[in-house]
Amino acid sequence: MLIVGTGIATREFNFFSLLKSSLGLNSVVNNPMLEINVKVWKYLSVIFPDREHAWRVYVFVLPVCVMNIMQFVYLLRMWGDLAPFILNTFFAAAIFDALLRTCLVIINRDKFEAFLLELTEMYRDIEISESKDDTYGRDLLRAATTTVRKISIFNLTASFFDIIGALIYPLLCEGRVHPFGVAIPGVDMTASPIYEIFYIFQFPTPIILTTMYMPFVSLFASFAIFAKTALKVLQHRMNSMFLYNYQTEEHQFAALTACITYYSRIARYVKNFNILVTYIVCVEFLLFGAIICSLLFCMNIIDSSTQIISIVMYILTMLYVLFTYYWHANEVIMESVQVSETAYALPWYNCSKRFRKTILLFIMQSQQPLQIMVGNVYPMTLTTFQSLLNTSYTYFTMLRGLYG
Repeated sequence: MLIVGTGIATREFNFFSLLKSSLGLNSVVNNPMLEINVKVWKYLSVIFPDREHAWRVYVFVLPVCVMNIMQFVYLLRMWGDLAPFILNTFFAAAIFDALLRTCLVIINRDKFEAFLLELTEMYRDIEISESKDDTYGRDLLRAATTTVRKISIFNLTASFFDIIGALIYPLLCEGRVHPFGVAIPGVDMTASPIYEIFYIFQFPTPIILTTMYMPFVSLFASFAIFAKTALKVLQHRMNSMFLYNYQTEEHQFAALTACITYYSRIARYVKNFNILVTYIVCVEFLLFGAIICSLLFCMNIIDSSTQIISIVMYILTMLYVLFTYYWHANEVIMESVQVSETAYALPWYNCSKRFRKTILLFIMQSQQPLQIMVGNVYPMTLTTFQSLLNTSYTYFTMLRGLYG
């Protein structure tokens, strides 16, 4: 980013190389905003792997890949039996999505690690830049960290017990069914001891799938909440420019320059955040929208109260994930809009010519909101989320009409 005519320029962030930071790995792992999810992924060697434990990522991912392939084989076998097909499509698609997320992180490991290092460095800058008399930034960080940790703990706990419910579900059914429908060509999966073996093999899934599925959701929320916090800190610094510490014009201009530089850093952070998540969010937008529509339709063709309860849980799970994404991404947009309004509200019209010129250029620049995009096409706002729900319900209504 560049503001022409002010002599203020910000360096372009080379996102495709690792950020050189003195903070190091330990600071990322021990950062209170990141540690829960980063420690999970580091233990599984998804990010920051070491040579001694690099094998863990293969043990973590490959069995889930095999199970997901068996799920799609089962779907082919269930073709034509509409209700079981739709119900098992949810699990197959959810596990495929978890694998897709994890593989995306592994393939782009250097970018994710660089981004985590950048967040940690910005977090530390807020901690150490606040004076003893002004703890606004540190207070915001503490509140944001508490929120992020609650979200992370809730996500892991809820996902774990959700999958425990899926394991228990076959015990409530008549006949032999697997928690996650799987099949091998030419093999009767309900015959003993095949059924018992594969049922036991699925016992670890609450831990494996929870650690594969939820850290990405929680880190998305963490990244967005930190961006919102940084934007609030920026607005506080802008409002502080005309306090007694900056009585002279030189001090005021230096403070303005620092604020513009910090805004550019936040904008770079949000841009890199968008690069990391935009396409996986697009895949989930299409995938979850189609599955929600299918599950709503499925509720019209089944009579089992157990299955209806399961469908409601599945729909609520997907809606929660989508709402988490769009709510926090929307908060970043709304907070970035406030930056321009805060700058305009300053008494800049009484300042020097260079100050007025610089802040007017900054106001124009900051009027473009910082956005996380769906496939680099649509901004992640609550309006987009509502459109997704409306589209799913529209197609559900069409299917119900055709079925009736």
